Amino acid sequence: MATESSSATPEFRLLIVDDDRLVLKIVSEFFTPHGYEVEQARDGAEALRILDRFVPDVIVADVLMPNLDGWDLLEEVQRRGLAPRVPFLFLTTEADLPQRLRGFHMGADDYITKPFHVEELHARVERILRRRGELDPGSAREPTLLSGLVSQLPLSDLLQILALNGKDGMVSLEREGESGVIVFRRGALIHAACGRVRGVKALYRMLGWTGASFRVTPLGETAFPRTVDQPATSVLMDGLVSLDEWNRWRGMLPGEDVTVEVAEDAGERLGRRRLSPAEADVLARADRSATVADILENSPLPDADLAEAVCALISSGVLCSRI
Repeated sequence: MATESSSATPEFRLLIVDDDRLVLKIVSEFFTPHGYEVEQARDGAEALRILDRFVPDVIVADVLMPNLDGWDLLEEVQRRGLAPRVPFLFLTTEADLPQRLRGFHMGADDYITKPFHVEELHARVERILRRRGELDPGSAREPTLLSGLVSQLPLSDLLQILALNGKDGMVSLEREGESGVIVFRRGALIHAACGRVRGVKALYRMLGWTGASFRVTPLGETAFPRTVDQPATSVLMDGLVSLDEWNRWRGMLPGEDVTVEVAEDAGERLGRRRLSPAEADVLARADRSATVADILENSPLPDADLAEAVCALISSGVLCSRI
């Protein structure tokens, strides 16, 4: 969950991870006007999803959290190759020496005990960033190689330029309420993510973001998961076809908050009809009822295929919808 940024361009990026909403609010509201772009996560698992699209200059994380605690988060950050490149500071209520030593032995940069003053946290973060800058000048935030609006340079054209020229780079996209990333390594499109969606589906979705801004930055040594395997040129061509299909079907699609469920006589209506992969997927997800938004977000299939399947199944009476 991103916080509102200050009017000036943020100088640093901070990821705060804590299951206490008040801590998230206090840290975000203090750091944002001090030149930080802040992302919030309620646990380590959510933090890892954010790290797929957001490379911070520093991570501040609680130790005791549900799902994935601070220790496991640090280990995963290290496995991905982000540490020691990205400084890591622990927040905890545990004040005993063994726990502090465990954090330092694992590679944490600092350790601050709750309750704490946010001014002290800010001072420690600033000290860590200054120290990292002195010890490793290359650890500063990477410069922007190119930025602009997709209304002026369509995203498909930008991605083709990166692919055809064999470039490395991370394309960060922002539009109102949404953000995403597309990653190239030596001209190969290796990763795409927006919201909870990953891979080709995410790329197809972002090709339709006509009101977005973009920023291209170097990859450096950051490790990204491989979620796209197809050649960039073919996946882009398929993506533009899928976008045309999505624009065709979305006007006939029920609202995303509409619930769809399998009709009682669905089997009789289907008869021996062979289902498409998207229709089979939609029926499986609607078996116990699901909203249109649930189907679009949780299925790995492209939005256009799912929209066509939902419309076809409703038209044939196999699915029924209710608000």
